[in-house]
Amino acid sequence: MTLRHSLLAVLTLGPAYGYQLHGEVVERTRRDTPLNVGQVYSTLDRLRRDGLIASAGITDDNLPLYELTDSGIIEARMHLTEPDTPDWHDMVERVLLALSLPGSHHDALIAHYRRLWEPYAGASSETLDPTGGQAQAAAEHAARLLRSAALAWLDSLPVIEPWPLRTDRRRRGRRAAEAVQPPR
Repeated sequence: MTLRHSLLAVLTLGPAYGYQLHGEVVERTRRDTPLNVGQVYSTLDRLRRDGLIASAGITDDNLPLYELTDSGIIEARMHLTEPDTPDWHDMVERVLLALSLPGSHHDALIAHYRRLWEPYAGASSETLDPTGGQAQAAAEHAARLLRSAALAWLDSLPVIEPWPLRTDRRRRGRRAAEAVQPPR
C-alpha cells in the first residue's frame, strides 16, 4: 500500500500533523518495513501540490495541520474500497487500515479482495520451460497456496473496533540511555 493512500485514509478521521500521521499509519497498518518520518513529510508536500490535502491551521505548539480536500476525500474512499491487484502485503496493510477506521468501507474492500483472489486460469503455457514443466508447475502451486492463504485470512478476520486519532503527543527521538555505573 502506498504511503500516499495511507495518509489520505488516516486523514478521513480529521486534521492531523505530520508526526501524528506517521504514528497512526504505523499503528494501524502494522507495517512490516520501517517508515521514515521524512517520507511522511515529503509525501504530504506532494499531496498538497496535487490538491488532495490543504492546510488546516496549526497546533497550539505551531505544528502544521493537514486536512483532506474534496478530491482527497474521493481518492481516500476509492483506496479504502477498490483494490486493483491481489498483492499480499498491500492487502494486509489496506484491510487492517480499513478495519481501524469507522464506517462500512471495509466490507466493500474485503469483497473486492475476494474477487481478486478467486481462482483464475493459470498463466500461458506457451513459454518454453527448460525444466520440462516443473518450474511452471511449482509456480502454479505457489499461486494456488497464496490464493488459498489470502482467502483464508479474509475469512478469519477478527472484529476490530475502530479508533479515533490519538491526541496524546507521541515522544520523538531515542530513549534516554540508562546510567552506566563505573566499576568499583
